[in-house]
Amino acid sequence: MDGHTFRKVLHFFVRYQPLALVASLVLLTAPLRAASDDRQVYAGTVGAAQVVVELEGSGDNVTGRYFYRKYRLDIGLSGRWTGDRLLLEARSSGDQLNLHRAGAELAGSLTTKAGRTLPVRLSPVAAPAPLAAGLSADMADLSPYERHQLAGLSLVPGSIRQDGPRALRDWREPVSGITLFRIESGYPAPVLARINAALERQQWERVSQWFGCEGFGGQSGMDVSEARAPYLSDDFVSYAWFASWSCAGTAHPDFGTQGVTFDARTGRELQLEDLLYFGNPPAPQPDTPAFFDYRGDIFAPRIVSLLGQLYPNEMQPADGEAAEDQCDYADTSVWDFPSWYLTGQGLYLGAYFARAQRPCDEPDWSVIPWQHLTWHKGDDTVPHRSAVPTSTLHFGQREFTRDNIAGVALAFDDRNFPVLDIALRPEVAQHLEAESIRLLNTDVAITVGDKSISSARLVEPITEGRIRISGRFSLTEVQDMARQIICTMHLGAEQYDSFALSDRPVCESPAAPEAQGAIP
Repeated sequence: MDGHTFRKVLHFFVRYQPLALVASLVLLTAPLRAASDDRQVYAGTVGAAQVVVELEGSGDNVTGRYFYRKYRLDIGLSGRWTGDRLLLEARSSGDQLNLHRAGAELAGSLTTKAGRTLPVRLSPVAAPAPLAAGLSADMADLSPYERHQLAGLSLVPGSIRQDGPRALRDWREPVSGITLFRIESGYPAPVLARINAALERQQWERVSQWFGCEGFGGQSGMDVSEARAPYLSDDFVSYAWFASWSCAGTAHPDFGTQGVTFDARTGRELQLEDLLYFGNPPAPQPDTPAFFDYRGDIFAPRIVSLLGQLYPNEMQPADGEAAEDQCDYADTSVWDFPSWYLTGQGLYLGAYFARAQRPCDEPDWSVIPWQHLTWHKGDDTVPHRSAVPTSTLHFGQREFTRDNIAGVALAFDDRNFPVLDIALRPEVAQHLEAESIRLLNTDVAITVGDKSISSARLVEPITEGRIRISGRFSLTEVQDMARQIICTMHLGAEQYDSFALSDRPVCESPAAPEAQGAIP
């Protein structure tokens, strides 16, 4: 990995990961997953209260956490072995533990900040606790400590509510109050099962995060953790999870949004690149050097260009503000790893700024309308089945069928060079315009089937529903381009200017595409 890519990776983890699941907040204060074999989990008592303790050592230094089963909230620990004594201090409460080994067990005392001393007896946990009621089997990778923390909890169903033709029901975990919907009806049963299983897993992850974010005064450090803006359609299920927190051990309070989106036809959870992708397919795999390069070098600059076209005023700094107070939405680095989710208007993208400018985060206007997305399901530019095999015309990532073509015609530019105009029908012209804005100032390939027609730099949006292929072409070259389009797409005689292009039929018969005439 070169230094350029490394900087992008570092940028991703510093700026994006703390937002992604909010689980990384807990990583700042205590280990979450059983990723290390030297973590030891104990269960026992402090006085009469039952506790679970997780400890991890590096030499004489020891860190860890514990919770009272009655409350389940994490309390961070740090300390060291001094001879045969393990001295630990609880971060948020100030309690002191003085322990020693008693065979495989740990024994000793806990002294509260108020000076009260209680006996401590801890035994190693030999096996993880059963999964919490209703917790999916795919959460079996929870650490033994987390399993104990969630053991005995359950989700309580709420009443059913309607969202258009779909029925939703909220499920609530009573201790944390974490609530998330399930879909009762409105999609095929296999899709419902897949999406609801993912929603259940996500809810338990957030319950675990709530207990793992250590606060002060016996409270969780998670101030808000809730689902917002659910959007359900025939094609998508999407929602935003907003959280604000002040976990003990972190530098400052913070907040963030993570969107979750599913394909409502299959139940698959989608990535941003499934909905909006500016590169050559296939999209790079997440968390790879190619992915980080794409997000920083291609995605973010294109987003700034697209938002500049859609929201020119909002992308400009406010008049009269000092430079350090301005929200510079033209800075590509605030868009490379945005929060995102779907709304009725399209794809919402939330910018992410450095700490001093966090009020600039997630502006309410930065929605990419549906027609600019590269997700094709449901629009009328998707190839239609026909008794006669036809090929589609590709402009960037948009596909246009024979039925979308209004006309192919020969013309001449102001330098008297021949050009080829491909006019689209009005109902699909908006898709061409949206794609041209998305691809502005890039090299765009125009192909029909597997045949390349032209490739040139796009310097301005296409607003009239007409693709013009121009250059220093000869008349024969332009006629050859027209022939490829007309014959490959099997256009009807009413769809091209036969007089200007040729005085003979271009193709003998659409039913026999192999028998093609030539343009002289």
